Amino acid sequence: MQNSIQRTQSKFKESSALLEFKDEISVDPRGALDDWDNNTSVLFCSWSGVICDELQEHVVSLNLSGLGLIGRISTSIGRLNLLSLLDLSHNSFSGSIPSEIGLLKELTIFHLTDNEGINGSIPESIGGCTLLTDLQIGWTSISGGIPPTIGNCQKLQTLRLFSNAALGGQIPYNLSLLGSLTVLDLQNNSLIGIIPPEFGRIQRLQILRLGTNELSGNIPPELSQLSLLQVLSLDFNNFSGTIPEQVGLLSNLRVLNLTQNLLSGSIPDEVELLFNLRVLNLTHNSFSGKLPSKIWGNMSHLEELHLCSNLFEGQIPSELGSIRSLKVLKLGENALNGEIPSSLGGLGNLTDIDLSLTQLHGTIPPTFADLSALRMLYIRDTDLSGSIPWETLSQIPHLEEIMMTGNLFNGSLPVKFSNFSAVQKVELGFNSLSGSIPEALCEMFPNIRTLALQQNSLEGSLPAAIGNCSKLEDLVFAENNISGILPSSLEKCASLQWLEGWANNLTGPLPPNYGFLSNLTYLSLDNNTLSGTIPREFGNLTQLDNLALATNLLSGPIPAFLGSLPALIFLNLGSNSFSGTIPGALLQNSVIEELHLDSNLLEGKLPEEIGQATNLISLKIHNNKFSGSIPSTLGNLTLLTTLFLRNNSLTGAIPESLALLVNLVNLDIGMNDFTSEFPDVLRNLTNLESLWLTNNLLTGQLPSWIGTLSNLRYLSLGFNNLEGPIPEQMGDLTELRYLALNDNKLTGKIPQTLRLLSRLHFLNLATNSLTGDLDLDFSNYGSIHNISILLNGNNLTGPFPPSLQNVSMKLLDLSDNQLSGSLPDVPGLTPMHLKVILLRSNNFVGVLPSWLWRLQSLQDLDFSDNIFTGALPPEVGNLKKLRVVSNSNSRSLSEFESTDGNDARQFTHYEITFNVKNGVTTFSSVVASYSIIDFSGNRLEGEIPSELYQLGGLRFLNLSYNSFKGPISEDIGGLQNLDQLDLSHNRLKGQVPSTIASLGFLGVLDLSYNNLSGRIPEQIVKFVNTSFVGNFGLCGPPLSTLCTDQSPRESPDDLNSAENDQEQSLVDDLFSLEAAMAFIIGAAAGFGGFSTAIVLTPSLRHAVFHYRRPKVVSTACTYHIYV
Repeated sequence: MQNSIQRTQSKFKESSALLEFKDEISVDPRGALDDWDNNTSVLFCSWSGVICDELQEHVVSLNLSGLGLIGRISTSIGRLNLLSLLDLSHNSFSGSIPSEIGLLKELTIFHLTDNEGINGSIPESIGGCTLLTDLQIGWTSISGGIPPTIGNCQKLQTLRLFSNAALGGQIPYNLSLLGSLTVLDLQNNSLIGIIPPEFGRIQRLQILRLGTNELSGNIPPELSQLSLLQVLSLDFNNFSGTIPEQVGLLSNLRVLNLTQNLLSGSIPDEVELLFNLRVLNLTHNSFSGKLPSKIWGNMSHLEELHLCSNLFEGQIPSELGSIRSLKVLKLGENALNGEIPSSLGGLGNLTDIDLSLTQLHGTIPPTFADLSALRMLYIRDTDLSGSIPWETLSQIPHLEEIMMTGNLFNGSLPVKFSNFSAVQKVELGFNSLSGSIPEALCEMFPNIRTLALQQNSLEGSLPAAIGNCSKLEDLVFAENNISGILPSSLEKCASLQWLEGWANNLTGPLPPNYGFLSNLTYLSLDNNTLSGTIPREFGNLTQLDNLALATNLLSGPIPAFLGSLPALIFLNLGSNSFSGTIPGALLQNSVIEELHLDSNLLEGKLPEEIGQATNLISLKIHNNKFSGSIPSTLGNLTLLTTLFLRNNSLTGAIPESLALLVNLVNLDIGMNDFTSEFPDVLRNLTNLESLWLTNNLLTGQLPSWIGTLSNLRYLSLGFNNLEGPIPEQMGDLTELRYLALNDNKLTGKIPQTLRLLSRLHFLNLATNSLTGDLDLDFSNYGSIHNISILLNGNNLTGPFPPSLQNVSMKLLDLSDNQLSGSLPDVPGLTPMHLKVILLRSNNFVGVLPSWLWRLQSLQDLDFSDNIFTGALPPEVGNLKKLRVVSNSNSRSLSEFESTDGNDARQFTHYEITFNVKNGVTTFSSVVASYSIIDFSGNRLEGEIPSELYQLGGLRFLNLSYNSFKGPISEDIGGLQNLDQLDLSHNRLKGQVPSTIASLGFLGVLDLSYNNLSGRIPEQIVKFVNTSFVGNFGLCGPPLSTLCTDQSPRESPDDLNSAENDQEQSLVDDLFSLEAAMAFIIGAAAGFGGFSTAIVLTPSLRHAVFHYRRPKVVSTACTYHIYV
């Protein structure tokens, strides 16, 4: 009776425990626990998921796996005293694991995987389950560490605590007490520290997975004691050091995975003892040296060899071809060189080979035709060259993917019929392929899905037969020379998703039937010469998310139906001839993120509907004809990061609502007619990295809060009417790379805080009214290579700043100031990158510094209108860049590119003004350089060194108004690029050298007012007489003085006197009008840089310099910058 009562109580206890467990289940989507009910005749041992012992008295198994249950694990689980199996995996339990789990003394199997809501830590009480053989907790949110008490569960055979992102701490060494353990899986957690060396004691261990943690230290050699180990996976950690030599003792090892660590050294020879190895993965480490050759012969079972992304060098060992079992061979992203060994053709089981990103050269060996199982051929970015061996590849029957971009292949695509029936992907971009796309392409590749041929030299038209590639999904042929019209047959490629053909020579209209490509998601045909309008059929492209048609000849209004494309995220119609207004329907598209309509003929006011495109992050409508004010609704676009309104005719004030665009990074509203003081609304835009307000009508002072825009990298405020001082807070903008405040009315001293802008690449304060000594400390700029500094056109005083001596500069313009003193001549000082130095119109004195002749990159040198003395040394011939004679009529000046990659468009307008006679003379061609040396208007003396005439790259040479003497050397004929030569107003003597006639580009010559004598060479009589006046010993055309033996000759003193008289007369009576010739060096690039080009308009061939008094220089070089 007593036993019966106890059994009844026990049953009630366990059934009530189950019902309490059920009470914690909030959702049972399948009704799996509907039969858990004491009010029915069904005993609890027959409830779903419940198994009892043979006497039907005690629950021994509770398996609720995969039922989709939602709820918490009840503490009542601890009352199932004899429970042996508990499987709650693949549900949606949440909350913590109850500590009562430790009361289950008979528990042998506990599975809790795939319950993301389980959190908290693994209870210490788990150590009470001493009979556990299988514990698996994965894909949960448990945190804390692995409880050391698990070491008490010494019967454990499988321990898998994996994919718990918050499970951290160190691996407890107590796990080494689990002597029965065969599987230890702790991968995909956040464990730290080292692998306990004590793990070498787990003698029965067969699988050890510790990958994707944050473990570090060396791989313990004690692991070599695990003689039964078959899988060792330590990937995606921070292990360092080398592979221990003892690895060869793991003779049963099948998988060794050490990918993505910090391991180094070579592959130890002992690896050859791993006879049973199937997978060796050492990818993404720093292993180095040559690949061993002898170890591969013993690896007769190796199926996968992954050695990518290391530092291996040398040739691929031919012995790899002896591993007949190999299926995957990946050696890419190493420094391997030499040719591909032909022995690899013996790998008959190979399915995947990757030799990309190596220095391999030569060709693909013919033996690759024997790779009968090959599916994936990846050979990208190598030095392989020659023609692609299509005949060889066509013999590989199962080849599916040919990935060979970025090599040196030339030749053509296959033109004769070959069988590539299994091939689905062909990527051959970034090679030197030529010829046309064959008509029979789709016959040779009937199953092709991806064809990528970008950046080659293919020509001809897209064949009409391309429409026969019925499975085509991706077609890429950008950056070739493809011409002709787009084939309408592409409509038959119903699966086409990606069509990319930008930067070709495509002509004609957009085919209307492309609007029926219902799967098309990406269409990019930028940079062609397509014409006509956008077909209305394009309104059917409901899957299209990217439409790029910029830089074509498209015209007409922007279609309103584009606003109805439900997936359209990116639309670029820039640089066409679209006219009219922006359709309101387009702006009502709430999906579009980037809208680029720049550089068209759009006009009218910006529509109020612009505020409805609330998903926009980039809006570029610059270079159009928009007028009126900025609508206040623009402030609704709070996700905007880029806003370009530049170069329109917008007026009024900047609206207050712009302050709501707090995510703006790039703002360009330059070259409009905005008025008002500096806009206060900008102070809220603290994420700004580039701000362009150039060429507006802004007034007032720069505010002190400008320093709070701490993320600014580009700030351009030039060509406004700003006044007052530069605020000290400008120095707080320590991220600045580009600062342009030029052409305003700024006053006061340059603040010393600008020295803090140590990352500047470009500083332009030119053409203001800044005063005081130029004592700014430039030394912080020393770490920046090639900074450009423009301070010209101010009233700065004091000496040449000594802190400039250690700054690496590209351009330095201090001209048109009141600087004085001598230039420092520091031994060893060589600003190697300096290309332009302009000190014109100051009061500098003394001799020319020696470092000037060590400027190997110098192209423009203007020291005119100063008081320099001494001789021009022969070292002037050391100016290496000026020695280069261009073979082209578009002779080039260096580019003033930014070294920063920001997407800022820096519109830089340099203007160099020459004073010439007979009006303005301009150039007609666009060139990249105009190389200048101008020392005019100084007190230099001595002979002109013949070394000067070795500077064959010079375009303009002016030494006028000095005291040079001696003859003009016949070596002057070495100045082969010279356009203008002015040696007037010196004391030169002797004859005019006939070699001047060999200067084929020379359009302006002035040798007037010297002591030259003799007959003017017949070859240069094309120049006007004013080129030679004031030389009373010269005769012959174009002068009126005849050359006769009876011609009187005057003494040098008489000549000088006559020169002075005639010069004064010419200045006062004949040449009182002064004309300026200007040419423009313009640069425009995206926020990433600015480059220069000189725009030269009608020829200087017939221009002559205007004569001035000695201290007034005959040329003036004034660089104006519009930014």
